Amino acid sequence: MPNKSEKAAWEKQLVEQAEQRILSLTDSEKFKSYLDIVAKFHRYSPRNVALIYAQNPHASQVAGFNQWRQAFKRTVKKSEKGIRIAAPIMKKLTEEEQKSGCRQLMSVLSWVIVTYQFLMSRKQVVQLF
Repeated sequence: MPNKSEKAAWEKQLVEQAEQRILSLTDSEKFKSYLDIVAKFHRYSPRNVALIYAQNPHASQVAGFNQWRQAFKRTVKKSEKGIRIAAPIMKKLTEEEQKSGCRQLMSVLSWVIVTYQFLMSRKQVVQLF
C-alpha cells in the first residue's frame, strides 16, 4: 500500500503526463485521436478524459468493477490493471447548511478519491452468463 507521499507523487506525475499528452496534440492526427476519446467519454470530466487518454489513448469503453458486473453481466479478469481516474465524493448538506449558503445546494464536493476503471478493449472483462 503506497504511503501519502508516494500517492501524491504518482498523482502529480499522472496529471503532468496527461498535460504533456494534451500539449502534444499539435499533430492533426493526434488531435483527432483526442477528440475521439472526448466523444467516447462525454459523461466524464475533462480531467478524467485527460487521465484516460494519458494512460491509454486507444480506450474505447471503460467501467468500474461493479458496473461491469451489475450492468453488463461481465467480470474483470483477476490479473488486470485498471485505469486510474478521480471520483468525487459528495456530502449531503443539512437543512441548516443549505439555508446558510448563497444558493440552495443539496450537496457539495467533500473530497476526491482515486478509482479504477477497466477497459473493454484490452479483453480485461469476460462474460459471466
